[in-house]
Amino acid sequence: MERRALKLRYVGTEFCGWQVQKNGVSVQSVLQDAAEAAFGSRPTVTGCSRTDAGVHAKGFVCVMDGIPESVPTDRLPDALNARLPASVVVTAAAKVDPDFHPRYDAKGKEYRYTVRNRRFPDPFTSDYSVCVPTREPLDADALNALCGQFTGTHDFRSFMASGSDVEDTVRTVYDFSCTRNGDELIFSVSADGFLYNMVRILVGTVLDLNAGVLKRTPGEILSACDRAAAGRTMPAKALTLETVFYDPEPAWEEP
Repeated sequence: MERRALKLRYVGTEFCGWQVQKNGVSVQSVLQDAAEAAFGSRPTVTGCSRTDAGVHAKGFVCVMDGIPESVPTDRLPDALNARLPASVVVTAAAKVDPDFHPRYDAKGKEYRYTVRNRRFPDPFTSDYSVCVPTREPLDADALNALCGQFTGTHDFRSFMASGSDVEDTVRTVYDFSCTRNGDELIFSVSADGFLYNMVRILVGTVLDLNAGVLKRTPGEILSACDRAAAGRTMPAKALTLETVFYDPEPAWEEP
């Protein structure tokens, strides 16, 4: 048996998150179901992160153990996709070393958060964005300037949701930016790692700072190391895991 890495796209609103849970259907469980139906045994599947309920992914990476060696790597996506729900697609596969770990070997991740800055929500995009209505369009340049003040290596404890038991809360944010495309405000965040709800709190904090709801400076929020010092937690449905970075990158094979 060989270890194979898989690259996935999925619609997070269909699931209770990546991780197998008793109270709902997870991406991990439907992937295991598909592999069991295809190959006759239930594989072990390990993901690059535990995306929350409602969070989407375009470049999620996981490893699967227990696939017969006779299954060609480039045919593995087809075999799984034929048995997966339409909300999950395997886009590529790769043979990887037995000690490759999709989480611990990752050099970083990039997330995207989509805000619709319009008077009324759009029902055709509401599953993938959050509407923030304002009398005047929000200034993307001002938002981008605020985002830039959170880049670098800092203790991001103020941006970690309660309930996490992570002790080391220092992370390096390589880029945090905001751009406008019509009525869309796209927040992009890349870092060497993320805390529980960190991206959603970062975006909520920038919006609250821009609106004057928060009176602290970005530096004061960071140095407080207190969740109460930061802004709101934005809804999960507008967040997408775009890319996971590896060096070297797995030798992906597409069907």
